[in-house]
Parts: sequence; C-alpha cells; structure tokens
Amino acid sequence: MGREKDEKKADGRVTITDPEKKEQMKGHRDRLRQRYLDQGMDSLQDHEVLELLLQFAIPQRDTKDEAKKLIAHFGSLPDVLDASYEEIINANVPRVKDTAATLITLIKDTENRYHKTKARERNYIRSTLDAGKTCCAMYHNQADESVRILCLNARGKIVKREEVAKGDVNAVHFPVRKIVETAVLSKAVSVILTHNHPGGTLSPSREDLDATEAASAALNTIGVKLLDHLIVAGEDYYSLRENGYL
Repeated sequence: MGREKDEKKADGRVTITDPEKKEQMKGHRDRLRQRYLDQGMDSLQDHEVLELLLQFAIPQRDTKDEAKKLIAHFGSLPDVLDASYEEIINANVPRVKDTAATLITLIKDTENRYHKTKARERNYIRSTLDAGKTCCAMYHNQADESVRILCLNARGKIVKREEVAKGDVNAVHFPVRKIVETAVLSKAVSVILTHNHPGGTLSPSREDLDATEAASAALNTIGVKLLDHLIVAGEDYYSLRENGYL
C-alpha cells in the first residue's frame, strides 16, 4: 500500500496525511519541549524559543521555518516579542495568523502585568535594595522618561505611588511643586524620588543632581525627608544617597 500524500487546501495550507511525516514532526516537537523542561531556557537558541512558543498556536506542524522567518523579518527574538499584533500579521509569515500573533503579543503584556503586580505587592521599603526592586519593577519596559515618587509613613510603608511627570525618551522635567503636593496629600513622613533613563546609562546628569537638591530642600520645608533618589535603567538602579549625593 502506498503512502498517503500531503493534501493542499484551497487557502494554501497543507494538511499532512503521511503517517511517517506526522510522527517525525511530533517527535521533533516533543524533543524540543522536553529539552526546555529538562535543561531550561538557556539550552535553546533564540529561534528554538520562538519555535516552541509557536507550537501552542500552530498545532501538529514543525514551526522552525516560521520562527526563523519572524526573526529574520524583525531582526531578533526581542524585536519579535516587542512587535505589535498588526506588525506580526503584516509580516506575512505563512501560518502565523491571528492565534499566533495574539500569543506572541500576550507574552510581553503578561510579563508587564507580572512586574507591575509584584511592585504593588512590595508595600514596605526597609532598605535601598527594597527601593531599587520596587522602582525597577515600576519602570519595566517603559520607553519614555518619567518621574515618580514613593510616599512612606513612619513605618516605611508605601502609602502612595505617583507618577508626577512624564517626558520623552531623552528628558523629563522635575515638578518640585507637584512632588511636595503629593507628599502633603498622602501625609508622608518620607519620600523616595525616582526617574528612569531609557537610554541605559545610570550616571546622574547635572540636571538630576540639581533637581534632587531642589526637591530635598522643598520637602524639608514641610518636614518630609527625601530618603533617596533612584535612577533606573533596565533592571539596574543608581542610588544618589549610596553614592554620597544626599
């Protein structure tokens, strides 16, 4: 008895009917998944990470070609994961349709939700490390600069988290009056000032130092202490207090 042939549908999709091909494909998918489970993410190349992800949206197919084409189109795995639903659809990669595009965009949105939720769950600041983790989580994947403050009570509990200014990718204005008003309204005993540098550098600028001095002086007039000013870049942070500026 001869082997069954693959059938091409009207919309261009191919249904694999050859039992041997089906078994080979399933074996490859299973091995890739098991390698991830046994050895972790570091055991996979970038295209294999995307290939494994696409398996959940494109069943019973070898998704290696789709993964490689997406990376070739966008430039890298991070660029694929940063792409919008529309950009993924418009890449015109065969079989990467609605379900696959939705799944890819869901990854980053889920990660962002995770970090924001973890930041909200951290209610007390007892060290610079606590402050650093909280501030890094608040700025996770944020592309523009912004100024935020954490208002604390006498026990170090965060009673208010507030974005007091937003700029662009290169600069942001420090609204000293808004910082003071927010501290007063939240009945804060102390405040942690923070802003991000999306460009990746942690070094404070002259403007950062001047803004810190101005904010500290203004808060002192209402009896509120500026505990620290943290600059965030990605997963790293720079404490002006630990480096002798406060």
